[in-house]
Amino acid sequence: MGLSRQGRLQFSLSRLLRSTQRYVQREDQPNSSKPLIQSKPSPSSLNEDLTRTLRAITNGEANKYSDANMITETLKEGLWSSVDEKKKKKKKKKKVPEPESGLAGWSGESWKRDWGEDKLRFSTSSSQSRGTPPHSSLPIAYSRRIEGLLEDTPKVVLQDLSPPTKQNPVATLHHGLERVLFNPGVHWLRDPRSLVYNFSPALSIIPKVADFAFERLTGFIRSSRDDDLWALAKQEKRKFGGSTSSLSGMLCHIYFLLSGNKSVDTSALSLDFRRESPTFTPGQRMAASVVFNYRNGVYSIDSDSDKEESADKNILLWMGTILEKYLTMPSEEFLSNLRSRPAPPGKNTDESTREAYRYSKSEKFVLRSQLDCHDSRLPGTGVFDIKTRACLPIRMDILNFEESSGYLIRKNSGLMESFEREYFDLIRSAFLKYQFQARIGNMDGVFVAYHNTARMFGFQYVPLEEMDERLFGSAPGVGDRVFQKCMETLELVSDEIIACFPSQSVKCTFETQDGMGKDLNIWVEPLNWQPEFMKNGAKQAKARQTPIKQIVVTAKSFCGNVPAKGARCVETMDQPWTVHWTITHRSSDSDKEDEIRASLQAAKDRRFRAYSLPTGISPQNIRDWWDALDFSGSKKINVPITPVDDEGNEGIEVGLSNVPTKKTTDESFFRDNFTPPDSRIQYLRDLANSGREETIRIGLEDRGRRKVVLGVGEIDWEDTLAEQEISAQIRRKEATAEAAS
Repeated sequence: MGLSRQGRLQFSLSRLLRSTQRYVQREDQPNSSKPLIQSKPSPSSLNEDLTRTLRAITNGEANKYSDANMITETLKEGLWSSVDEKKKKKKKKKKVPEPESGLAGWSGESWKRDWGEDKLRFSTSSSQSRGTPPHSSLPIAYSRRIEGLLEDTPKVVLQDLSPPTKQNPVATLHHGLERVLFNPGVHWLRDPRSLVYNFSPALSIIPKVADFAFERLTGFIRSSRDDDLWALAKQEKRKFGGSTSSLSGMLCHIYFLLSGNKSVDTSALSLDFRRESPTFTPGQRMAASVVFNYRNGVYSIDSDSDKEESADKNILLWMGTILEKYLTMPSEEFLSNLRSRPAPPGKNTDESTREAYRYSKSEKFVLRSQLDCHDSRLPGTGVFDIKTRACLPIRMDILNFEESSGYLIRKNSGLMESFEREYFDLIRSAFLKYQFQARIGNMDGVFVAYHNTARMFGFQYVPLEEMDERLFGSAPGVGDRVFQKCMETLELVSDEIIACFPSQSVKCTFETQDGMGKDLNIWVEPLNWQPEFMKNGAKQAKARQTPIKQIVVTAKSFCGNVPAKGARCVETMDQPWTVHWTITHRSSDSDKEDEIRASLQAAKDRRFRAYSLPTGISPQNIRDWWDALDFSGSKKINVPITPVDDEGNEGIEVGLSNVPTKKTTDESFFRDNFTPPDSRIQYLRDLANSGREETIRIGLEDRGRRKVVLGVGEIDWEDTLAEQEISAQIRRKEATAEAAS
């Protein structure tokens, strides 16, 4: 039988009172919200009223308290009673005399609909005198701000386009190197234990850069000078066009933003690398600069790297081209491109057929990717990229290439002098660019050749899936989703970049700094700005400065409907990844422009790397050494050529127009850009010298012996590079003995 009306009311009221008192007991807990009750009657009267109410309910007099307001007020009073009793038990306070006005007749304030007066607000004078706490970031003043969502909707990011003009066929590997494609891991050129050559011994010796006739090759074409790229953009009604070299840097910084600066995965490596940093290298994080070249409604994007100013001084920019041809040409054809050989008759470089490119389109872009090599037995298109990887001392001590070329890879694993070390550095410094370039070119992976600029050590094929696993995670499709989100973001920010200075060419710099919660900053300047000088002399100097604008991009990730770190969303494929983005144009008023310019200079300063003085070169003779250094052979160049960046860029254009035969360099350049080698560089140089001694030892043992080649047998072949090292050592000893005598 159910409860009577009186019983139900009694049960409900007592239950509500108990739950309310439990809630009130949280009042003294840390970080708990205080009750929103303003009145505070005496505890004795509260208890009497509550007792009388419950007794009335029990005696069937509930009708006297049927008014809801009366019950609510009773519960409020009970609540205050509970608080007072709890405080009395916790701590007995000293009695403080009441002020003259007294509180005996105090009555609580009535309930208010607003928040009331803000009594904690700082006064104007005090707020101006206090500085901004270092942990606080004030909202920036802006002239434009937009926001939106990147939904997790899988789609085809790029669609193929047919090239408008005839192209050369895609090259293939030679010298038996194709077996590397189908066997995981590193393949030694010469096994260090048995001394058996796995490939032709001739591959072990790399021709000198100065001996190669780059001008006999088909030249690289910048995006802005590629008429096919521009025509396709007009045909497909796309605003932007770019190549892998110009787009990959921007995509990397967009990825840093979306992923929240996610670390890489090095767990597959040996324990030697457990204590090594799993973050991207400073070189990978350097600010990326590009130029949006405007032409009849289309913006063609070129890379705008500081490397171009001294391209003829960087051996790695040229070594990539040599090795790419070395691995994909028959021996006789390659030798025909050496300066010691006459140019093949009938070869006209000015009218050469174009290199093989893949053209594709996205929502707003037409993209171009150079196709290095092909093997139909690989999955998909069968196309893959060729990447050359110089050893650690060469990369860290670029001008000391002669001494550093003695460095050897002696083992498979280990912290130094190993293939594992080079692979570890690849993960942190190059894989991110490699996978973007592979996706733009619809490639299966990259073929890596390890070298020290003088000698080749081995080869490795890295499929796209392996790069994805090291960068993003092991879930299938994780890399494709990252690429889609990065391309969508690039299209959003590109529209905002060209809106800064409409219908004209602009140069811009992208940077997402390392660390949690960092935004993507983009600085935009007109490329060819013509100042309108003012008559007022004081304002004329200001007018000469190129205007500048700054765009700030933020991204907040959601895993499903729950806010989450970008790093977690990148590797989680079982939940949709949604990105809430904002793009803000900072106010570029005259008082803010200097601040924006200073922040751009800070980004360039972070990109700056001084050269270590080569061994035997002092600050007094560095100018003469620098002026004599010329890998390009610029006096012989009459067509654009294609040096390939060892860090993964497709190439830069070098020709008579931008490689002057004589250039006057200010003294400040040598003062600011060269420094003595530190202990870390000196350690690498010591390793290189030790490796050279080992090369000489092996060369002496090999003298006169027939070499064993896998699948071929014994052959007569002399290691000319080792012979040169032996001869150089003999000359050094003779010179030392002569000086001593």
